[in-house]
Amino acid sequence: MKDRNQLWQDLLAAENKSRSGKFKKLGRAPFLYPALMLFNYAWYPFFKKGVYVKANTFFGLPLRTLLPSGTDVLLNKIKSHDSEIRLSKYLTLVLQEGDVFIDVGAHYGYYSLLASVLVGNSGKVYSIEASASSFSELKENVDPLKNIIPYHAAAGDSPGTITFYEYPGPYAEYNTIIPGAYTNEKWFQTVKEKTNTVPMLILDELIRNEQIEKAVLKIDVEGGESSVLRGLQSALKEKKLIIAMEYLIPKEGKKLHQESAEILFKSNYKSYAISSDGNLEYIDDIDLYLRHSGMDSDNIIFINT
Repeated sequence: MKDRNQLWQDLLAAENKSRSGKFKKLGRAPFLYPALMLFNYAWYPFFKKGVYVKANTFFGLPLRTLLPSGTDVLLNKIKSHDSEIRLSKYLTLVLQEGDVFIDVGAHYGYYSLLASVLVGNSGKVYSIEASASSFSELKENVDPLKNIIPYHAAAGDSPGTITFYEYPGPYAEYNTIIPGAYTNEKWFQTVKEKTNTVPMLILDELIRNEQIEKAVLKIDVEGGESSVLRGLQSALKEKKLIIAMEYLIPKEGKKLHQESAEILFKSNYKSYAISSDGNLEYIDDIDLYLRHSGMDSDNIIFINT
């Protein structure tokens, strides 16, 4: 494992690379950068077929990911959206040796891999992904690491199975258990939706069976957060949990993330924004915070008081 201070410095270096202008990126990667731009803006729009690549990360583990959506990690070693950078900083500060991290909606495993480095051999990472194609890549990424346990399942609130809706290429980030979630989106008309049936994993049962007393959870399940949290009701009250959850401002009357936040508030959790240095700032109105910040979504931290 990298020295914690070195890991932080490498994170900051990756952040600086991701925020630099086109000419600096070209200077650092005179062959890779133009090749990626050619692929993203010419080849992919025409052929509509992604390409898998193996990228290095700032935390020292390789990540097999899909272009064009994985361009930032391949080029800069970090997921480069501002909210993702701040979440990486927060996790790097809060996760310690021996901790437990539960990655709900792990996709290809970027945060699972980061957490694996942070919690070390004495810690544990539970990596949950419902998409069949994403899970295949996730498993390849995490299999070499003994402290990560991958689950091909959808976290939710009832036993049995559920239909999972999947989308190709750069739209895979919208994979969801919510039927008709994107019928009004322009991109939805241009892609082929696939479905698969996956088992439902109830987090209360996972936490009880694994005898987990405290954990950090990252939840990013594109509208399925309420179901995840309803399956976590006992642990929310009885265990020491930190929840990092993607939150979107209501759109077209959909208030799925507001409903999820309300579940947490009723369990005596408070909401926090992640500042640019990775520390937390208390917010009492998430929608107002997002609007004032000019954002329509962010990763919000919830901590039991």
